[in-house]
Amino acid sequence: MKAGLDPGRKRRRGVRQHLHHHAPLIAVVFMVGTLVGAITLASGQTRSSAGDDATAQGSGITLTAEEQRYLDRLGPLTIGADPDWRPFQYRDRQGQFSGIATDLLELVATRLGLAFNYAPVRDWDEAVEQSRAGRIHILHFLNQTPARDEWLLFTEPLLVDPNVFITREEHAFITDATQLTDETIALPGGTSIEERVRRDFPNLTIFKVPTENQVFQAVSNREADLTLRSLTIAADTIRKEGLFNLKIAGQAPEPYVNRLRMGVLKSESMLRDILNKGIASLTPREREEIVNRHVSITIVNPVDYGFILRIAGVLGALIAVSFYWNLRLKTTNAALRESERSKAVLIANLPGVAYRCRHDRDWTMEFISDGCLELTGYRSEDFLHNRRLSFNELILPEDRDAVWQIWDEAQDSGQPVKLEYRILAADRQEKWVFEQGMFVEPANRHPRTPRFIEGLIIDITDRKRAEADLYRVSIHDELTGLHNRRHLMERLARLAAEQARNGRIFSVALIDLDFFKRINDTYGHPAGDFILAEFAAMLEANVRPYDLVGRHGGEEFILVTLDTDGDQTAALLDRLRIIVRDRIFVFEGQSLRITFSAGVASSQETVPVSAESLIAEADRRLYTAKAQGRDQISHAAPGAV
Repeated sequence: MKAGLDPGRKRRRGVRQHLHHHAPLIAVVFMVGTLVGAITLASGQTRSSAGDDATAQGSGITLTAEEQRYLDRLGPLTIGADPDWRPFQYRDRQGQFSGIATDLLELVATRLGLAFNYAPVRDWDEAVEQSRAGRIHILHFLNQTPARDEWLLFTEPLLVDPNVFITREEHAFITDATQLTDETIALPGGTSIEERVRRDFPNLTIFKVPTENQVFQAVSNREADLTLRSLTIAADTIRKEGLFNLKIAGQAPEPYVNRLRMGVLKSESMLRDILNKGIASLTPREREEIVNRHVSITIVNPVDYGFILRIAGVLGALIAVSFYWNLRLKTTNAALRESERSKAVLIANLPGVAYRCRHDRDWTMEFISDGCLELTGYRSEDFLHNRRLSFNELILPEDRDAVWQIWDEAQDSGQPVKLEYRILAADRQEKWVFEQGMFVEPANRHPRTPRFIEGLIIDITDRKRAEADLYRVSIHDELTGLHNRRHLMERLARLAAEQARNGRIFSVALIDLDFFKRINDTYGHPAGDFILAEFAAMLEANVRPYDLVGRHGGEEFILVTLDTDGDQTAALLDRLRIIVRDRIFVFEGQSLRITFSAGVASSQETVPVSAESLIAEADRRLYTAKAQGRDQISHAAPGAV
């Protein structure tokens, strides 16, 4: 498929339109599909530098004798959890807790050798009340807020998940919620989101509902205009409940990212520290596997079979009436006028543009509905028989050949054609459109008679922009703005596959900030986040535009240099190492300095080349640089292959 085209990339219910030029009635089958976008889950994990703090991973974690005595004295832990918060945590049909949060808790408990029981609570509000009263050791899977800091200590996050705005389809994309007026936001009571929305968005009226599911139902049923919920919950609920009139209309600001933790009673600080050991052992892969176990994020193709059957019945009736009026057409002028009136009303109320055109390079219009003015900025008369311009002139030049090729290949298939392409409207605005139509054969067609196409064209620009925004979020790291690990690994795998075919040289470097944990411990995590963002900007500014830079995890970064061997990449990093070492970073009046170590591996060194083998070799050399004193670049001996 040519650039700019997107035919059938995401299957959806489309629009089928049959227009018969001389028939008194028109049969129309119109189905509008709703697309649920891809959902991205971010789970951050801070990795300590080699040789600093060792984190045990595997089936168990070593506890000190004091910690073990403390746990023995504490006995089985009592956990407060939300019994109705799918897919994070909920009671299944057998009354047992299930969900993402439950699986993460069980994994941490297994590694620490903890025994625990869930408190028998009706809802989340009761769990919070029992925690305040000191009857529950741990409130599980919640955001840290100033109100909760009054009686709880919080662990490191088990999972990081962004919040998004959910609206009905007709709502505009939300770039700044503070600009909304006279709108109602649905929220479940007693949540941290409710506290923050009241503070940050006083312009919104809060509509409280008892359960998470009722939040989405309230928006779908027009009881509220929008809601602000977890991306994971939104994707899962919309899919399972079939709420296909809802869409993701924007991402909330960064402070609204859910960093889901355990809240421990303030009197049990040692328990919080023990739990952090278990959380530190969780790998990104383990988190991802648990999330995927409960949330299958797919593109949903909603099919309302009842609606289709009703339309089929109406279609059959229209066809029967059409035959009846055709018999009387020659003798009843009044019937003809009624038929033409019905056709005009039907076409005038169709979304987008209904058309009938010739199968030629100009797409010469024989008929085009009045919706043309709203879509293109031109009147329908301008296109008829190419009076002012042809429809082909509207299509962006880079899309024209692909549009022609799709229609040309479909002319003998007898099947409807669906495609997406871009047009340039009269105001020079670029728009994405979706077109569906099919070839029609006139009665007694002469071999030289041109073939005709009938169909419908609708504006999908807003959907395309929303998809682009969601895709951008899905491939970038939230803190640094660099590519995230998943995207970098996919690109690296493709490079390795290409190298096997064409022998293209490239190198991979793993970069780790030295003694980064000291910054977090001394100045706090905000200072650590500041350093990560500043270093990411320096790294990106000192490599070539076509090199790949991303955050590998924690304080570790990855660099992929194209058409460059290991010696050249090491030289580039050595120049950057000196720049970083001499830079003074100022955070809240504090002067900070950092250094980094790196390991470099080249595609020339391993056979066969794979993303895994290069990462493993670069990681081994990174730890060599750490062991030799840090602030070093480790790579193969100069000239070695």
